[in-house]
Amino acid sequence: MKIEMRKITQLPKSFCIVSDGIELRGQIYKKASKIFQIDAVLKGSIEVICDLSGDFFTKNFEQPLVLYISDGLWDIQSQSSKLDDFDIIEFFDGFIDLDYILQSEIESIKMDYHIKE
Repeated sequence: MKIEMRKITQLPKSFCIVSDGIELRGQIYKKASKIFQIDAVLKGSIEVICDLSGDFFTKNFEQPLVLYISDGLWDIQSQSSKLDDFDIIEFFDGFIDLDYILQSEIESIKMDYHIKE
């Protein structure tokens, strides 16, 4: 799902997308002139590999997310916001691609360190 940046206002808009049994549900709103904020919860279960045994197992999780989106290149020197470079996701086509964000979060979870309990 893509959302056109120019249609996002300071009034939060709700969204919910699901992929591979993982749900990203939250709100998106404009924080500054070219900065948008997503307050969401990532919830679901995913099959991961135990880093100790090498066995596959299903990990259930529910974690809050706060993400910042930049309309174009993020230049920290010209911004008054106190955001770290790593907190910003840049999009260059005037749209925020929530499917891309969800897939990135899924891959991030898969690459994390997991231990089967």
